[in-house]
Amino acid sequence: MSAHHPIMLCQPDAHKSCSACCGLYNWVDHSRSALTAIVDAQTELFFALTTYDNLDNYRNQRNRKINNTKLFETIYNCEFVGYIDSEHKKVGCMLHPAVTGNPELRNHCFYGSKVCNEHFCPGFSCLTTPEQRAVVATVHDWYLYGLVITDIDLVKEFFKNVENTIGESIKVSRLDTPKIHAALTDFFTLKEHWKFQAKENRLGKYYFSKAEYNIARIEYTQKWGIPPSPFDKILISLESDFATKEELEEAETIIQDKITAFIDAYNRQV
Repeated sequence: MSAHHPIMLCQPDAHKSCSACCGLYNWVDHSRSALTAIVDAQTELFFALTTYDNLDNYRNQRNRKINNTKLFETIYNCEFVGYIDSEHKKVGCMLHPAVTGNPELRNHCFYGSKVCNEHFCPGFSCLTTPEQRAVVATVHDWYLYGLVITDIDLVKEFFKNVENTIGESIKVSRLDTPKIHAALTDFFTLKEHWKFQAKENRLGKYYFSKAEYNIARIEYTQKWGIPPSPFDKILISLESDFATKEELEEAETIIQDKITAFIDAYNRQV
């Protein structure tokens, strides 16, 4: 691992992993239960194979099992994403040579071995080492981890607000305490359980319509005659949709409380 990529975000530890770049979340219903059903089905079918000579048969069986609709047509939903450990904690490529022992099999997937080997998501280059470590240390399951580690705005805006308040950059050495971990987990869990989540075809800050996508916006001035929220990027990352100004204010209070809890725990390490 190079200094530029100090943490392998795809497979950071034995407790979780990320397959977002394989189209894992590219479904209209990308809830935990829906994606778990897809990964379960793909894993069961793939590891029932006695030979890899007829992967088209696997694909046909898999397609009959999937009862969901793609979110964005031009993103490929790889059919070879499954659990790659016996405890079903880590998702990944079931064609990978570490799984099958065959270095050629990944060329049967849509992207091929070369692209899969060389692709690094924005989390590697856009998140600082403290930000990467904060997510890896506090999100402990594949579903939520994949949503958070790929949401650059959510992570960076949280730490931007923290650092603006404390007046200095976060120090990695002060992140590894139970109370800080709990505060971070509490914030990142909003990504899955957000009471103001929009009902439209959204994934983070993006909303989709067939082969097109756009970045969502909250119309503060048009709706309520106020400037954008200081937590605007976080609110958009959480797929927020507010019917009233009071809902917006409640959402801002929730986020501020999470930031304050983290700062309180962080300051105790001085």
